[in-house]
Amino acid sequence: MKKNFVILGGGTAGWFTALFIQKVRPNDNVSIIESTKIGTIGVGEATTPNVINFFTYLNIPIEDVIKNTNGTIKNGISFENWNGDGKKYFHAFFEHLTPFKVHPMFSNDCFEFYLKHLIHENKNLEDYQYSPLISYQNKVDTKHTSYALHFDAGMLAAFLKKTAIERGINHIDAEFESLSTNDKNDITKITLNNDQSVDVDFVFDCSGMARKIIGEHYKQKWISYRDHLPMKKAIIIPKEKEDLFPYTKAIAMKYGWIFEIPLQHRVGRGYIFDSDYINEEQALKECEEYYGEKINVKKVIDFDAGRFEKVWVNNCVAVGLSSTFIEPLESTSLFLTIEQLMMFNHFHNTWFESNEDDRDMYNLICGNNMKETLSFVYLHYITKRKDSQFWIDFPTKHKPPKHFEKKLHKLKQNNIRHYDCVDTMLTAQFRMSSYVQVAQGLGVADVPINIKGFENIEPSVDNYKKLIDYNAKYADTMSDYLKKL
Repeated sequence: MKKNFVILGGGTAGWFTALFIQKVRPNDNVSIIESTKIGTIGVGEATTPNVINFFTYLNIPIEDVIKNTNGTIKNGISFENWNGDGKKYFHAFFEHLTPFKVHPMFSNDCFEFYLKHLIHENKNLEDYQYSPLISYQNKVDTKHTSYALHFDAGMLAAFLKKTAIERGINHIDAEFESLSTNDKNDITKITLNNDQSVDVDFVFDCSGMARKIIGEHYKQKWISYRDHLPMKKAIIIPKEKEDLFPYTKAIAMKYGWIFEIPLQHRVGRGYIFDSDYINEEQALKECEEYYGEKINVKKVIDFDAGRFEKVWVNNCVAVGLSSTFIEPLESTSLFLTIEQLMMFNHFHNTWFESNEDDRDMYNLICGNNMKETLSFVYLHYITKRKDSQFWIDFPTKHKPPKHFEKKLHKLKQNNIRHYDCVDTMLTAQFRMSSYVQVAQGLGVADVPINIKGFENIEPSVDNYKKLIDYNAKYADTMSDYLKKL
């Protein structure tokens, strides 16, 4: 008998979930409840490399995504003025050494030891890594680098919706009214505002920050991250199209930071700030002073960093903003959404069974993913800025998460290793190279780096530099890359 999968809520998370379920269960019924009267929170999105793998998994060509969303390539993130000294550093996605004919020297990839050599020799990481090198020349090379995408979130949702409907997914244009459950508290039916009802075997809560099922019905415990991450509000201030750059900008301000996401038709832009210190009008004034122009606010978004303790309850899984929100830094929202979905595949055989062990494991791994993301994002705020009360207060007001203390200590000792960043009970892992790039950019380490025993890496720093300089000459500009699609 066919099963009825129902997704409550659209947007990117909802349509991703619908397409994922249809891929995994092609012979079952997949319906998505999304009212065209309710907008989505997306304002333009930056992503991480797992989005490329996910589109491939869904059999959606990357070229089609870019064409239909005014998308661009993202090589990483440029962090600007985070220490208040006007300098910038780059968090690059990892480089593929094999196409360069460079074979890893160590099981965990010699690139991380290459970074340590750069630090030991006091080299500029942005000049000696391929992704930052070509990024600051506005170039892309999708063969030799891991990359992600920027896209217009509204256009992406529309493209995913069109793709899903063409593949036979049922779109119900209505609003959630109520739900019915059986004696086990499994959801059996969802009633809509048009008096229509939908039978349910399994439901995904993609209702965003409304959290209609996981929060309102199942009343799961919310674990706030506000003690560690203070950002609570965003003003969205898009601007006209400018020269394309293949990275997200994260520009530190007095009370938070500004993101700039380059799209083909405009730049997605917003100020993420701590509303305990300034209000929307003051935030806008700070932006206008920074850019030297009058700016219009398109949208204001309030948020609370945190997660639900359990995201799989009975026959419901909360996905996307319904389950967690850390903050926009490092583009982790869709990253975690995709990790949730792909990991759910591993429990396919007990989706319709009351297997508490599997649910507990899934919830544990999801929780660990969110804790790991919290740790990595928190690292970015360990800066030397003292130009406002916000930055002065941060070290004492917002302590590091307990689970991050050991890793942070090793970063300060300049002694973090590959195995400090590996855990079989999570999937959303940030590589040692990511931690090293951010920590080095902020000057977190208290002592010189120790590379005893690894003095002679192959290729040498100088040889690898020659290699990337040579390849950079032949990389496409972002504009040329888009023209070839």
